[in-house]
Amino acid sequence: MTAAMNQWGRRLSDTLRETLRRGDLTAAIQLVENGDGMARSLAKEFNMMYRGLGITIRVMLESLAGIAADTRAEAAFAAHCLRFAADMNRLMHEAWGAPLADPPTGLSAAEAAALVVATLADGEAGFDRAHADNAGATLVAIEAEDADAAIALVTRKVDALYLPLHDRLVRFMADSMAFALTHGGDDGLFRFQMETAEGQRAGFDKWEQMSAAEFAQASAFLLKMHMGEVTVSEDERRFTLHQKLCGSGGRLRTMGAYEGPDALPFVEHPGPLTFGQPRLPVYCSHCPIWNGTATLRWYGRVHWLFDGAARADGSCTAHIYKRREDQPEALVAPLRA
Repeated sequence: MTAAMNQWGRRLSDTLRETLRRGDLTAAIQLVENGDGMARSLAKEFNMMYRGLGITIRVMLESLAGIAADTRAEAAFAAHCLRFAADMNRLMHEAWGAPLADPPTGLSAAEAAALVVATLADGEAGFDRAHADNAGATLVAIEAEDADAAIALVTRKVDALYLPLHDRLVRFMADSMAFALTHGGDDGLFRFQMETAEGQRAGFDKWEQMSAAEFAQASAFLLKMHMGEVTVSEDERRFTLHQKLCGSGGRLRTMGAYEGPDALPFVEHPGPLTFGQPRLPVYCSHCPIWNGTATLRWYGRVHWLFDGAARADGSCTAHIYKRREDQPEALVAPLRA
């Protein structure tokens, strides 16, 4: 990654559309083919996030199956998996014409989990093809000097080929956390979040080897792929990730996921799951555990230290400290467990 800090929160798709509106077709071709110094190319812009969500879900399934078995909730777990597989099949059909399959019935918990894994694999293959085809068509439109057609293709890439699928993956994660809380209580959710963190530790180990600046840039890239609004600032002690809108947990909240008949729950007891706050949306409980409690145990420091987390308007602020000794104990203490 080679972009300036004031560009860290900007997505390639947005830069490309702006470039096309200016009429700089030569620069637009370069962005499609070679990226912006952060995303490698238009075809690959969202692939890392899409596959990363799939990896996380695969890890979650193992932990969730254990909670379901311990609490005799295998039928509810199977239904949770089947809903997701059916929804993803429909979304893939709408996005790139994947064949519609009749939803299976009567599956065991293990069979339903295997169906989720197979659905994720099908989705990843289709996603790669669809985004490569879209990038190819965008390049053809630019070379034909049809900027409007190219802009429409980029907009389709974001709004039809990515966001609906991203949002369903995130909602499956949120529903899995809700399942752990509902069936296992706070202890069950804590177990689930720690087991999920452990299952992804190789990625955290890579982050731990980065400089603070490298980690801040990688973090901004990750967060903007959730389609939120991210900016980064720096002072002598830290980098600060300002999310005017968190594109995963914040968007869930502003889109009404915690309201109505299928509302997600809140964690209602202060502790590590809530940053010590009185209550926290269940999806947001992964941040204090994965990026706080787990990294404290592994490395003796917090990776993302939140200040005013999970605000009702969907905003969130996290700090990456350059030296672990500068991390304020008042913010670290609630994460110890």
